[in-house]
Amino acid sequence: MIITRDAFYAQRITPRDNRLFAAQQACVSLVLSDVTPLANQGIPIVLPAGPDALPLALIPPVEDDQPFGDHTPRLWQHYPFALTHHVVGIDAHDSGELGSILQGDPYAPHWADNTGYRLFDSEGQASGYLQKTLVGLREVQKEVHQTQQLIWQLHQLRVLSQFAISHARQTLLTYRIDMAQLQERIGASDDPMDGQVLILAQTVEQSQQALERPSYNPAMTSWCIEDNDAELG
Repeated sequence: MIITRDAFYAQRITPRDNRLFAAQQACVSLVLSDVTPLANQGIPIVLPAGPDALPLALIPPVEDDQPFGDHTPRLWQHYPFALTHHVVGIDAHDSGELGSILQGDPYAPHWADNTGYRLFDSEGQASGYLQKTLVGLREVQKEVHQTQQLIWQLHQLRVLSQFAISHARQTLLTYRIDMAQLQERIGASDDPMDGQVLILAQTVEQSQQALERPSYNPAMTSWCIEDNDAELG
């Protein structure tokens, strides 16, 4: 639902521990700053195939309701809010002009008791809480773009090959990373972006070792198809 001043003038929201809601998902999209903390928790991370895809954490069906440890995935930090792109007007060339729209999950329990922080003050302006939320969401948008740029660099280096995996009764098309080729092609580069690409790739690769462990539930996640001819770049 779109958050507008007229519709939500008197609305209040109660912050909750959003890790609990993220943990209920089969997969959680990540940005770069999420990858190392979640890999350290033993959560496998994959690179899904598809345009503008982000790294994906494969959440195991465990009784622990805090699989993320102390870390809240960035795209869930401001739940139930999200910024999405929509056409908000027409430019001088009669083309649709894109803008960010604040949306909220109408089914989130954060609204349930109508206590906590107001979204708008008595004059109809965004409250301090809402302003802070918007700043945080814009920072996440920047992190999303930066992470997508790193994945695009992996494509450009031609070190990805497609694999399908079975996870939570779904088949997901993903990429595996040829680490030997990546290290050879980056070489002794002093480009900071190449350094971030290498850190991302190494962490993702190491996190996937959990998929090969006998203790990992084979009905939950497994590599099932290898397609070495699907290298992209």
